[in-house]
Amino acid sequence: MKRFLSLAATSAWLTTSALLATSALLATPAWASQPALWTWADDTDFRRGNFDGLALHPTMGLSAAPSLQRIELDADFIHCKVRDGAKLWLGTGLHGKIFVLEGTKAREVAKVEAPMVASLALDGSGGVYAGLVGSGQVVQVTADGKVTNLAKLEANHVWALVKKGNTLFAGTGPGGKVYAIDIAAKTSKVYAESGADHVLVLQDGGDALYAGTADQALLLRIDGEKSVRALASFPGAEVRALAFAGKAWYAAVNGGQTAAPLANLKPTTDRPGSAPPAKTPAAGKTGKEGAAKGKGAVWKRSEDGLVMRMYISPEGMLSDLGVVGSKVVAGAARGGRVVIGDDFGDVQSLFDVKEEEILGLEVGPSGATTLLTGKSAAVYLVGQGSSSPTYTTEVLSETGVAQWGRVDLVGEGELQIESRSGFSDPPSETWSPWQATKNGQIASPTANFLQVRVRFGSGAHLTEMRVSRQVINRAPMVTKIDAAANKTKGNIALSWAAEDPDGDTLSFVVTYRPRGTKQWIKLHDRWYDKKSMELSPADMPDGWYELRIEVSDIVANGPQDARATARISKAFLVDRGKPELRADLKGRVLTGVATDAASRIVKVEVSVDGDPTVTAAASDGVFDALQEGWGVDLGAVVEKGAHLVLITAWDDAGNSGTLRLSVGN
Repeated sequence: MKRFLSLAATSAWLTTSALLATSALLATPAWASQPALWTWADDTDFRRGNFDGLALHPTMGLSAAPSLQRIELDADFIHCKVRDGAKLWLGTGLHGKIFVLEGTKAREVAKVEAPMVASLALDGSGGVYAGLVGSGQVVQVTADGKVTNLAKLEANHVWALVKKGNTLFAGTGPGGKVYAIDIAAKTSKVYAESGADHVLVLQDGGDALYAGTADQALLLRIDGEKSVRALASFPGAEVRALAFAGKAWYAAVNGGQTAAPLANLKPTTDRPGSAPPAKTPAAGKTGKEGAAKGKGAVWKRSEDGLVMRMYISPEGMLSDLGVVGSKVVAGAARGGRVVIGDDFGDVQSLFDVKEEEILGLEVGPSGATTLLTGKSAAVYLVGQGSSSPTYTTEVLSETGVAQWGRVDLVGEGELQIESRSGFSDPPSETWSPWQATKNGQIASPTANFLQVRVRFGSGAHLTEMRVSRQVINRAPMVTKIDAAANKTKGNIALSWAAEDPDGDTLSFVVTYRPRGTKQWIKLHDRWYDKKSMELSPADMPDGWYELRIEVSDIVANGPQDARATARISKAFLVDRGKPELRADLKGRVLTGVATDAASRIVKVEVSVDGDPTVTAAASDGVFDALQEGWGVDLGAVVEKGAHLVLITAWDDAGNSGTLRLSVGN
């Protein structure tokens, strides 16, 4: 059964011998009513963060990786390499330079007229041949830096070079041709055509040349001039690197992006990544990550022709590879990491250097020995220098301000845990400083964002981690109240809307009062969970009323932590009474008074003997009061005989009162 470590001292190194039992790690929703967990339980979870000086195993978690010594070059990226004993020749861009690394000392040997040196091959005399991008040029560079032209090929880019005897073979693109260059005569000819757009890789297999291509990912065998045979076709866009070991070929195959776009690079005064920013993965432990730089996989082609995929790179495109026993080590394009995998598909990630891209590597009997980077150019010597292994989580985000809980670990050895918090992503100077946990409790102040950092002592490893937090409950709010008379039923239809920033279940208390009074009258006995009701005015005298809706998140948070707010509606009218009328006819002029107990008189109409109605005029000029005088001249129609006069008054609530008046004889 897995157990979590008890975290002891405030800032001291922690010996993880005491273990506490715990339940299974389950992701918990971040409700305001209860704590929630961020959990790191496998390599996918840990890979979202940054691991410096660490190895990430798919089942055993994080442990210390070999130390690295960094040697910076005055270049933007390293694209190719070739070793000559203790010397490592390096070709770079974006300004076409060639360097030599001896021990820990790197020196610039030569510059060429090209945005990138794409390929290198030893010349057998202490110097190298270099293939260039953009011109199809192949040059020779001596140990003291002298550059001479060897050949100008009918191609734009020289991606690969292999020297066999007095012939230099060049893989090119676009067009996907392999050229044979007579070194002594400085002449060239087409040796083979791949049928693909680019020949990115050439290797001497002893009995033949072997090639990897793009934009069709092919492994080709070239037995002689014009003699080309495909050994394998891989799903993807390019074969970026090849290695031969144990009678099998291994290929780094990428999909989505290829090396060919490098041909469009132009020299620039600004070096991309010369001052790499602090790496901050995407916010939230929800699977969101930065854009992947293509996909990569390692494939194996056995002696019997069987082709199988060994593993998929979790770190994006692959640049270079080497075989170590039954495993393949490859440089990855995302996160500055090296990946190691086997026939079972298990993949381990290493290092996480700050330059973000591993563009080349060398391997020895126990693994990678040298790493070459882009953004910007640096060489890392594996197993040299000092190391302070550290794991830093991605920026962890909450929807509201959170109170941080504990950090609990599964692992062994000496581990030190720190955290920092803030209100911006990525982190800025406004964040709190890194602070050690106190007996496992996070000491960082409440905030929206959090990062956790774990420092590894000698022999330590980390298998699982969990961080608890609780969002500080935020108050809900009633955003709208509507009250409208239901003409059919004679009731008042009430409805309202409410929001809660934490998504809590809401309950309501509905009360009312006559306008101008203080006492609120409750309309129900317990918490109300709907957002509408009909109010019967049967027990309410005619008049103006106000409605009060109180909203609470007590169901989700309990009485102690619940938050409540209230909103008062606009005044609404309850008016069931009809206007009352008095009238008197003097000569031809009919006058009278209309009165209503609750709402103003808005209109008086008069009809004589069923004729069309005539609108009366208000005595004071405007119908706008509870009691209004009115009058209308009925004309000659009422001078002779008996007549029936129908008088109707209307109030503001739509109620009407009627008076029938007989006049004449």
